[in-house]
Amino acid sequence: MPDRITDSKSSSLRGIAIIATTIGAVAVGAFAIGALAIRRLAISSVVIENAKFKSLEIQDLKVKRLQAAEIAVSDSIQFPPDEPLAESLGGSPVTN
Repeated sequence: MPDRITDSKSSSLRGIAIIATTIGAVAVGAFAIGALAIRRLAISSVVIENAKFKSLEIQDLKVKRLQAAEIAVSDSIQFPPDEPLAESLGGSPVTN
């Protein structure tokens, strides 16, 4: 008789352990999916009051208004021919 009591306790503990492990695995999976979703969020607006960069590379940039005290160009800048700035510069690349 005492063996049957011990067996039933260990099997119920084993069942609880399996359920707890399953819940933990689901929680870890949900956390991983949430982390991937947050990583893919697009930034819609950034406001920077004051910043200094030593180096910055941007592939595509659209600017409505730009105020700059000094701009140094190391290679060349090509403006689209239909832009007003390109027309005033003769439509050619600007080099430093």
